[in-house]
Amino acid sequence: MTIAHSEGFTFDSWRGAVRPWLAAGHKAEGLVWQDGSNQIKAASADCEPNCVQPAVGRLRLPRVLMSLLQNLACFRHPSRWEFMYRLAWRVLYENPRLLDDPADPDVANAVTMDRAVRRDLHKMHAFVRFRESAGDDGTVCYFAWFEPQHEILRPGAVFFANRFPNMCWTIATPDGAAAWDTKAIDFFAPRALAERPREDINEHLWRTYYRSICNVARINPSAMQREMPKHYWNNLPEATEIASLLRDGAARFAARQKQGDHENFTAAKSLQRSLAQAQVPAAGIQLCRACDLWKHATQAVEGEGPKSARIMLVGEQPGDEEDLRGRPFIGPAGKVLDEAFQAAGLKRGEIYLTNAVKHFKWEPRGKRRLHKRPGVGEIRACNVWLLNEIEAVKPAVIVALGASALTALLGSAKTVETARAMDLNLPSGVPLVASYHPSSILRADAERSAILREALVGDLRKASSLLAPHG
Repeated sequence: MTIAHSEGFTFDSWRGAVRPWLAAGHKAEGLVWQDGSNQIKAASADCEPNCVQPAVGRLRLPRVLMSLLQNLACFRHPSRWEFMYRLAWRVLYENPRLLDDPADPDVANAVTMDRAVRRDLHKMHAFVRFRESAGDDGTVCYFAWFEPQHEILRPGAVFFANRFPNMCWTIATPDGAAAWDTKAIDFFAPRALAERPREDINEHLWRTYYRSICNVARINPSAMQREMPKHYWNNLPEATEIASLLRDGAARFAARQKQGDHENFTAAKSLQRSLAQAQVPAAGIQLCRACDLWKHATQAVEGEGPKSARIMLVGEQPGDEEDLRGRPFIGPAGKVLDEAFQAAGLKRGEIYLTNAVKHFKWEPRGKRRLHKRPGVGEIRACNVWLLNEIEAVKPAVIVALGASALTALLGSAKTVETARAMDLNLPSGVPLVASYHPSSILRADAERSAILREALVGDLRKASSLLAPHG
């Protein structure tokens, strides 16, 4: 892409003009900036007191400074050129790391100016609206009129050339215009423009779209005007809808107040509705869509065991094998659990086995599916199924394997170590025994694994002992 420069003082012409004066060491105070002529000249031929020792070798300015100066050249103020020279001179001759000092007055002013130009560029990217028109040869062209606060047409036009490379368009401003013919940008004076189009045939579609996406009940006029200042409204088609949208929002809010809903704003109505609807779906667990885990799981894995079981064991979630075969605790962790049952004097067939989360959550690792811990939201979404199982089985004791199971049963996060040292009961009065999940035994080193295995067996024996008072 090439850029054809027109007459006028731009960053490039400023850089070419000041280079010899910077190289000669002239201070900003020793130069006279002639308004309107786009020229500078030395106030005195004498080096002292307005000169310093000239720079030795090639004149080089830091890249970060050059980028900053390009933005400052767009700031709409007659003294910006002199200010830019002073900033460059100070970096070159006074302090190479001047820009690292935010307390310096020149640096603070430069940051403020730079921020204003960047904001104006952002608004240009957001608020330029092209209108379709026909070119002299009958081709489709697009025209936009924009009124920036600073002289940002040149950098702004480059953005649109990259964004719409196959469109022929013109963006006009009070300072000048930029035209893109799919090959190069040409900058010219606004007086060379023909009469600009005021609207096009598709403009009503844009206004309709704006109305449809606007939530009138939540319009905040002050916040809206901070993001979309009135300065830009004259050239925005959708701005013609703002007044009516504000009226609609005010009317809707007044209607809600009249109905008396505002008296109960503190009530979590959406949460109340959700809890009221938290019933077991008639379609069954395989069609549960309460969270997104079903999208990547083979199936939901239901609990397994006799409905008359005195002990219910709650794990975290199905593993890879459980997900494929649809049964809980039949993978490597299940084998560890079977060994613990045998050591504790329990029989698997007499225990109801289930999980807090019914779908397998995993992440890919090559060709393998590795377990990934479910989040609190996923545990809560699945809680309705677990509570239904507890209600159906009515166990005398529940064993929670791992922190996820404790979260599901108690509603709050506790570490297994903390919970094992406590006498826990569900709100219904059912005793709860906390222990380690068999998968943690598999992941631990040999010494730690033996400790966890012994703890699991001991906790299962504790659960069995709690049955004694019930016969």
